Amino acid sequence: MSRHQYDCRVRFSDVDIYGHVNNVKYFEYYQEARLAFLTSLGRDERNLMLVVARVNVDYKRPILFRPASYVVESWVTRVGNSSFGMKSEIRDGGQVLSRAETVLVTWDIETQKSRPLTDQERTILTDVLEV
Repeated sequence: MSRHQYDCRVRFSDVDIYGHVNNVKYFEYYQEARLAFLTSLGRDERNLMLVVARVNVDYKRPILFRPASYVVESWVTRVGNSSFGMKSEIRDGGQVLSRAETVLVTWDIETQKSRPLTDQERTILTDVLEV
């Protein structure tokens, strides 16, 4: 498994007066998908302390309110010493509606600083790395 798929449902409160999803909500959708992806790797996101160092979002087409869900695909693109990169796309069938690039840093809660990935974390992330 290299790409994770998450079914994202748009809530009525997510849309503006024009029926488009508000641009801030995209970050929530990507976060929901990211947490589901990490959980699918066998990691409990409550025990894996991560901070988001950067998120870049490109808006390609509007996401509209509808009963059917959209698919958010997420995958690991880079594994570093104390961080890793992910890419994600919100899709409607074959059409890409938005793209995101995220850098996540492993975090030590006691020292309030980044920490190196453990061997187990590195193995898990490397196993799903897509280049």
